[in-house]
Amino acid sequence: MVNFSVFNELSLPLNEHQAVANFGKFFELLAKLKKRRFNQIRMNNDFKSYSILENTNFQQFIGQQTNRDFRTRLKSFVNNAIVKIDTPIIKDDDLEQGEQQNSCEYFYKQQSTNGGLACCDIWDTLAVSFNTDEHWNKPYISIQKTQIINDAIVENEISIKHASLSDHLNEHQSFFKNIESENKLNITQDNFWENRDKNFPEILKFCPEIENQIKRIDKIIFQQAVSILRDIETKRKLVTDFNHSGESQTVCNNPTLKNMRMFSIEGEKEFFQNHIKSLPNKYRIYFIEKDEKTYIGYIGKHLAT
Repeated sequence: MVNFSVFNELSLPLNEHQAVANFGKFFELLAKLKKRRFNQIRMNNDFKSYSILENTNFQQFIGQQTNRDFRTRLKSFVNNAIVKIDTPIIKDDDLEQGEQQNSCEYFYKQQSTNGGLACCDIWDTLAVSFNTDEHWNKPYISIQKTQIINDAIVENEISIKHASLSDHLNEHQSFFKNIESENKLNITQDNFWENRDKNFPEILKFCPEIENQIKRIDKIIFQQAVSILRDIETKRKLVTDFNHSGESQTVCNNPTLKNMRMFSIEGEKEFFQNHIKSLPNKYRIYFIEKDEKTYIGYIGKHLAT
């Protein structure tokens, strides 16, 4: 689970006569999100590049404002003093999310979109908008999702968690409670192994090799790996929902390469060939599904092929 919101760029431009009030409601919403530890908002583009009014970019808009306090507030926002603004919503090393964005097509009111609303589904987070229209004055937004499953085109209407007013957040209490529960676990590289049975009691089992692997990997990689593992453990996703594959025949038939993928289950070495490829920098998570459990044998850099 992620603790950032995504910006719905479709809620721009603003109406000239309501722009100050729209920004006020938007900043109030971001302040409420910040109290819930949503300290970051991701956008497809730099906010300064958006048309704030029709044919008026941010620099032009701020130059038109005569209220000094409002101008200061606007500058604080684009300089990350209210929340951190991060672009783009899906980065080059967000492999799984990038693949989903490329393999699915999203439509809002029959118009194709791959921006904030689409990325809200991909990240399973909250989309935030300016309250510029009745379309955005609601806690859920319906969009169409088209994807190919088993060579068949599948179309679904999906509901996006959304807010353009702070009151809309009241409709998403369970979402925030789940994130709060994850934060309270405080899983770190130092306590992962000791607390593995407490934090992963039902679905996942970890081979003994994992203990030392966890201590060696990059902190950011570790955090993303834990997010994947917790999604599997809490049944939010299946292990096969992630970008994954088996090994090639070259690897399977080569004793040296195969031996690199042998990990211990109850004292016996087994060949792990299925691996999740959703981590950045070609890191992998090797797994075996066995006896209604998913065994994790390796979390680390891409193994030699």
